[in-house]
Amino acid sequence: MVGNVTSLPSFIATPATRAAEAGAGPAAELKSERVRPDAVRVDARVDARLEYQGDVLASREDVAAAKGALDLFIAAARQVRGLLLEARDLALRAAEPETPDAARVAQDVPFRALVQELTKLVDGAIGRGGALLTGASVPVAADPDSAQDLEVAGLDLRIKARAGEDDAIRLTTASTISTIDGAQAAARAADESIARIDAGLRRIESGTARLDGHDRLLSALDNALAAHVRTDFDADAARLIALQVKQELSRASSPIASAAPSSVLALFRE
Repeated sequence: MVGNVTSLPSFIATPATRAAEAGAGPAAELKSERVRPDAVRVDARVDARLEYQGDVLASREDVAAAKGALDLFIAAARQVRGLLLEARDLALRAAEPETPDAARVAQDVPFRALVQELTKLVDGAIGRGGALLTGASVPVAADPDSAQDLEVAGLDLRIKARAGEDDAIRLTTASTISTIDGAQAAARAADESIARIDAGLRRIESGTARLDGHDRLLSALDNALAAHVRTDFDADAARLIALQVKQELSRASSPIASAAPSSVLALFRE
């Protein structure tokens, strides 16, 4: 085979054929094909950066999916809150001692309609992927360095036959304002439901803001990796990037504040 290599066309000539054509001996041929150790190290670092960049992209996609779930919860919770305000107003009017019994019975009709509308709204949101509205937690693989997912806790907004301890909605399927006692109980239940939803919204909206900040950080890290994936970094540059990442993560109260800098440093160190 070696004796025939010189017959190959020049445009597909290999280092070995070029060495043979030049009349070089075996030692020259081996030298031309030898891979420098430092080139191997650089290629390994590039491969590691590319792999880590893929992990960062996967984390960004997971964060985006979690933000979508949070947005769905927030929109549904605000609508539920509006329906509860209407139901509470009806219950408060029915709870007034001077309200005639016949008026309470009449007001119970729109009250029950609001309860049914609330149920339909929540069930529809759950059907569109709103698992948070059942009280379930949504896992978020926000940290490309960790095998353990973060979790965003939901809040159960379903109306049930009996409200559980952790359920947001204190009204039940049996709630009525057709009697003064029932109206008073319904008004209290609606008030407590609104308070629980308000607390849940504050928590979820805060989580959304943190995920937004986390996504910006992942985007910056992704861009940094993309910009430097074909260049070599010295140790000082790596430490600088690690410090910047740590500072950004600390400001964002991110759960990967202690993990990411070491990973970035490992990618770029000598």
